[in-house]
Amino acid sequence: MMNMSTTITQKQQQQLSATQIQSLNILAMPAEALRDVLQKESEENPFMEYQPVSSSHDGTAEFLNFIAAPEKDTVKNFILEQLNPQRYSHLQWALLSYLADCVDDKGFLTVTETELTSKFPLPAGLFTGCLKILQQLEPAGICAFDLEDCLKLQLQRKGKLTPLLIHLIEHHLKDIAVNTTSSLCRLSGVSKKELLPALQLIKSLTASPLKGFCNNTASYIVPDVIIRKTPEGHEVVLNDSWIASYSISDYYVHMMHNTSDPTMKDYFQNKYTRSYLLLHNVERRRQTLLALTNAIWDWQYDYIQKHHTLRPMTLKNIAETTGLHISTISRSTKDKYLQLPWRTVSFKSLFQRSLPQKDGTGISHLTINKALLTLIHEEIPSNPYSDSQLLQLLKNRFRLTVSRRVIQKYRNSLGILNSYERRQT
Repeated sequence: MMNMSTTITQKQQQQLSATQIQSLNILAMPAEALRDVLQKESEENPFMEYQPVSSSHDGTAEFLNFIAAPEKDTVKNFILEQLNPQRYSHLQWALLSYLADCVDDKGFLTVTETELTSKFPLPAGLFTGCLKILQQLEPAGICAFDLEDCLKLQLQRKGKLTPLLIHLIEHHLKDIAVNTTSSLCRLSGVSKKELLPALQLIKSLTASPLKGFCNNTASYIVPDVIIRKTPEGHEVVLNDSWIASYSISDYYVHMMHNTSDPTMKDYFQNKYTRSYLLLHNVERRRQTLLALTNAIWDWQYDYIQKHHTLRPMTLKNIAETTGLHISTISRSTKDKYLQLPWRTVSFKSLFQRSLPQKDGTGISHLTINKALLTLIHEEIPSNPYSDSQLLQLLKNRFRLTVSRRVIQKYRNSLGILNSYERRQT
């Protein structure tokens, strides 16, 4: 016989209201998407009044003032990010910035000293000094004037720029592409035994330092928040001045209070509530972004102000600083960009988990990446470091407590081959 019984249990379940859902959605919206939402609501809701506060009749010009440069400018950013402006004079930094702006998508410098000095009188040696600084950056061969210059810079970085290689690059590059080894031996006047290693080395070099670095399709980034330098320090500006153009219409509020028609009363109340909650949630978003950005400024001060490496920073760190929930920080930074005084970055890129050190502190991934690149460039080509050796060197320097697999992961992310493939005989 089957026993049937009824059991009553209590279960607590949180359900989000429509207002809470809207608040979370607005918090996650980038500035451009929020602008579209407000514009659409003003077209459909009589209570949402739109009156441009700028001279632009539709607010577009004001909005576009804060659109960052197209993606092609990431070449300039990529170059300048490797430099610390504190180390250079005002004149040096001005020229370094100008030259970085003259580097094309392949990594070649498109202006010569003669062309530049014909337009601007420069102190003697300034161009040469700045050019040397730029040509020592990553990747090897960047800021070369042409292919020959690019190849020689790469070989110079490897410590392998021999007279034979210089001769082959300057006089026989086209011959290398079309002629046989026997023909090249005759043309260059060297034996096959000498020529083959030289050819192999030249063919291992890259013809375009920044090949694949840039996308030819220009796209624009709209920063949601802007940090500006001021005589007192800095100010955080939200890129949403156009929000001031939206308000609740006094005219329709008056109609809502004075109508005696129940149907109209319900209609007005519904529309008024929609517009009020929308603007309320927009203001909450503004206050959250301001608090978040100020906390990031304090945490990443050396990176933003002095171009140092990023300090390890997690969502939890900023949540504890601001008193905001971790999920709120996550939504606030989703698909949003921050315009710094020297470049535009995504909020997400500023969050870097740290690698553990023996003293209980942590070190950022970027610091490890830079140290790893330095070790690879300084290694002996015929006897490159293994991952185990790289790990030991980094442990000695930073007192890390990580495994060899972590170093392998970092090496792969930087596009660095393993020791066997890097070995040059």
